[in-house]
Amino acid sequence: MSADTVLFPAAALFSIVAILLWVYARTSPAGARWPIATAYAHAHEMLFGYALAVVAGFMITRSSPSLNAALFLCWLAARGAPFFVDGGSAIAAIPNLLFAALVAYSGAPMFMRAAKKIENRIIGPLLIAICACPFLYRAGVAGLPAGAQYLALLLAVDLLALLMLLMGGRAISPAVAGHYYRRGEVLQARVQPRLERLVILFMLAGAACDLVPGAAMASGAFAISAAATTAIRAWRWRLWTVLDRPELWTLGLGYLWLIIGLTLKGFAQITGALSLSQALHGITIGALGTLTLAMMARTHMMRQRRPLERFGDVGAGAVLIGISALLRLAAPYFATSEVAVILWGAALAWTAAMALLLRRLLGFAPHSS
Repeated sequence: MSADTVLFPAAALFSIVAILLWVYARTSPAGARWPIATAYAHAHEMLFGYALAVVAGFMITRSSPSLNAALFLCWLAARGAPFFVDGGSAIAAIPNLLFAALVAYSGAPMFMRAAKKIENRIIGPLLIAICACPFLYRAGVAGLPAGAQYLALLLAVDLLALLMLLMGGRAISPAVAGHYYRRGEVLQARVQPRLERLVILFMLAGAACDLVPGAAMASGAFAISAAATTAIRAWRWRLWTVLDRPELWTLGLGYLWLIIGLTLKGFAQITGALSLSQALHGITIGALGTLTLAMMARTHMMRQRRPLERFGDVGAGAVLIGISALLRLAAPYFATSEVAVILWGAALAWTAAMALLLRRLLGFAPHSS
């Protein structure tokens, strides 16, 4: 049994519960004292709880029952720890740090050994860097150094965006090329390694600048450069021609959200006209939500040897994730009395999307779209 069998359903279910509880905590005085009520706690759980579980399920391709059990128990203990012990204590952090360490130890070596090209060699170290972010966050909780919590969350978003750019591109280009081949056509532009290397350089430079005080404008410029390069790459895939294939356009939609999210991040950092935390929702909800939804469904169906064409419910889920992202991005522009309604709308759209995915992962989805 592979790691995704356990971690994908757990991550999908957790994201539903975490989002609904956070919105309740945000909009209800009764929930304001909950350990997940703060913005940092919410970001921590979605990045190091939901996203890292999906990354682990996707990248740990060789597993064992004992490893799966260890991963799941550490992850589960980490999600429940803040409700039973002081969230700022070292004891509360131990399960999450163990989970991150296990993911790095189990997932990175395979990519580091097998990679031959420079753009492939980065995936192993990138996974290790993502798994190091919870340790940096924990150091910030302890005040060593001050502000490390914020830096850990921002760096995690940067690194997850780069991972999505790499792995999403590797999934999209052969899938679209195969679609054209079956139609008797040839897609000339596939992985486009030169553009991919440029994206890697821009994203790594932007992440480095995010760690340097006073370098926000430079980081924003690199984010916009990465977005523009990605847009050129995606344009050459001619994704507008696959709108009748939800197993393809869902990936394309996630890539589009990466372009939008990186552009918003760059705009926020360069101009200051938009809150950076608000702008990042384009990446964390739009791109991360859409691509994890599509990749979890694709991975599950491929390992079950079921046809990817039966993807209609996942397409509906991708649209719902997009609605959730748009509502969350728009929330600050509504009157205070209306924000709660907007947040609940975003949460319910996310919940409906993940419920569709969960139904598929648990084997209850219909056999046709």
